Amino acid sequence: MNYGLIQKILYKLSSRIFPGFHLFPQISSMPPKKKQKLENPTCLHTCNKTSFAKAFLPNDIYRQWLLDYIAIIHQLADHASHALKFYILSAPTFTVNEETIEAILYLLNKGEAWHPRKEAKKAWRDCLLPYVQRYCHIISFVHPNLQKEQQSINYLTASMMTNLKVNVQEHFMQMLLWYINLRLDVKGQKQRLKSDARNAFFARLHYLKSIFLFDIVPESLDDLCNDEDVFERSRVSPNRTREARIA
Repeated sequence: MNYGLIQKILYKLSSRIFPGFHLFPQISSMPPKKKQKLENPTCLHTCNKTSFAKAFLPNDIYRQWLLDYIAIIHQLADHASHALKFYILSAPTFTVNEETIEAILYLLNKGEAWHPRKEAKKAWRDCLLPYVQRYCHIISFVHPNLQKEQQSINYLTASMMTNLKVNVQEHFMQMLLWYINLRLDVKGQKQRLKSDARNAFFARLHYLKSIFLFDIVPESLDDLCNDEDVFERSRVSPNRTREARIA
């Protein structure tokens, strides 16, 4: 129902029936009320540009619990890297993947109390439990038994695996290239060889490095020789390539 329209009609009728006297005076519309800031906000997090303490104003207990939770996660991440190294050095054969890191994190958190449901995780538990127990015994590590840890362990697993793939693999590649250059005496060959021989030497060096860096992966020695022949035939000067394209 439009009360504003009814009010205008009654105002006009009263002005005609009783001139100079308004039975229903016209009321001006009130401005909208401003939203008042709450002294005790219902929402803990107000924005993403604030200090950690201000983000959880009303609840000191929850803030302290969150700090303790983060401290335990950092502790698990630190010990997981050392436990992984201990497993690599102690086991006769080892496998490092996301399942390995995930199982080590769960075992560090709960120890024998961790009982996964999936058969694959049960196998990893049985395989890694002796090494994690021995590591915890050596350093006197007490399992924090953190509850609701699945999301944090998933994040730590992905983070540690990324670190292994990027940092460790990159460092290994750099050391491998350094060894190849040292073994083949690249600096000495660069000074001794003439231009044509030097170009051929560096072409073969580039091909060799591409194999070690997995740019070219031959399946057998015959494929390796065939790939090298193809590589040599593909080494055409820019002028000859341009002439072939024009033709």
